[in-house]
Amino acid sequence: MTGLAAGAAAAVGAVVGAGSGALAVWLERVERLEEEEGEERAQYEAETAALDVAARGVAPGWQGDRYGWTFLEWLLSPLAAAAGFAAFAAHESFGRGLVIHLLWVSVFVHILAFDIKHRLILNKVTYPAIAVALALGQVSPGLTFVYALFGAAVVYLFFWIQSLLLGGERLGMGDAKLGALVGAVTGFGLDADHLGAVYAVVAAALSAGVVAVLLLVTRIRGLKDPIPYGPFLCAGAALILFTGPSAG
Repeated sequence: MTGLAAGAAAAVGAVVGAGSGALAVWLERVERLEEEEGEERAQYEAETAALDVAARGVAPGWQGDRYGWTFLEWLLSPLAAAAGFAAFAAHESFGRGLVIHLLWVSVFVHILAFDIKHRLILNKVTYPAIAVALALGQVSPGLTFVYALFGAAVVYLFFWIQSLLLGGERLGMGDAKLGALVGAVTGFGLDADHLGAVYAVVAAALSAGVVAVLLLVTRIRGLKDPIPYGPFLCAGAALILFTGPSAG
């Protein structure tokens, strides 16, 4: 597509990203995340108040989440969606394949920002998205319904087994469900031309490792600080969609 079309797609993406931010703020209220955190904070403070400060030291203060509109909703989401829309529009011709890919860019941008903010991936988002991915499997570029179904099952089982081995401490089931979505969107088959789900997971693992090392070296994060894995899965899936088939 022309540069003008890519620019128009970027503008549409920015609007979609802003809408994604509004959806995130609405979901915060629907899920009552702030109220739930308030209850957890009250329990934490009650427990720490009972500590023997002289023997065990002062317990660390509660590190709460932020709610409502933040830079993630009004800046990151619109910019990420605009960049994604522009990149795909410049890379592919207008048609069914491009529309499907832009749909997944929108979904991944929303999940990325929400997971960064709350370290949480909502079932309200992943379950419908998985259903849509399977429904679109037969008409998605390079996929069939079977490839989409196998991709969802294989990636979900991979993360589910990994979660069991790690005792659920480093990988939550939200990541496993997101993995099922990534697998359904990128697909999996027994031939070398349909290993998109595998490549997406590998890309996510490599990028997560690099970022984790950088955060540790710069001391932005410590060894015990959680780093959300969802954004890397979203980025890995988007990369595979970008480099894969782009039928019109």
